Amino acid sequence: MKYIFLLFFSVSAVVTAQKPCGYKDGLQEGSCREFYDNGQVKNVVEWKKGKLDGDAVFYYDTGKIQSKGEYKKGFKVKEWSYFDKNGVLTSKEAFRNGEKNIYDNSLTATFYSPAGKITEISNYKFNKLQGESKTFYEDGKSIKDVGQYDNGLAVGKWKVFYPSGKLQRETEFANDKRNGNRVHYREDGSIEKTEVYKDGKLISTK
Repeated sequence: MKYIFLLFFSVSAVVTAQKPCGYKDGLQEGSCREFYDNGQVKNVVEWKKGKLDGDAVFYYDTGKIQSKGEYKKGFKVKEWSYFDKNGVLTSKEAFRNGEKNIYDNSLTATFYSPAGKITEISNYKFNKLQGESKTFYEDGKSIKDVGQYDNGLAVGKWKVFYPSGKLQRETEFANDKRNGNRVHYREDGSIEKTEVYKDGKLISTK
């Protein structure tokens, strides 16, 4: 299985680099801006009672937006969007539990092709794949494969589909290894062959 590494912005790093912008009762307060050496705005963030709280926008040194979203009491909440240096949307993260201000590092990440089509929707917890993961064909709508992760490891039945939506292959996983039956289907629905795996090793084919 392939692994995906997400780029996360450290709240502590932002706090350290942030220039003073206003204080109330000894705590940072209000809208703050940080700048690159070339004078371009690096980020614009909101503070409340000494914590990041409100809209936040991060920029490349060219002035194009790198990411944008919202903080609540120092933590990312709701939907965050990420862009490449050309301004093309590359991914979105939807943080859970934001309204309760309980941050458990859980999120759903959506990835996009340069054409703006969805290529993948995956769930993460504490920076590891957790729960359902889907990839899509070039149209951004037809599912290519779908399965489950547990603590970053592929588990359970994973399904691969033809562009037509018909089931192409079904594989059983345990601890990120093929373990059990792997059934290959023709597009008419008939079984082409069945492979049996144990701990990632092919045992038999029929």
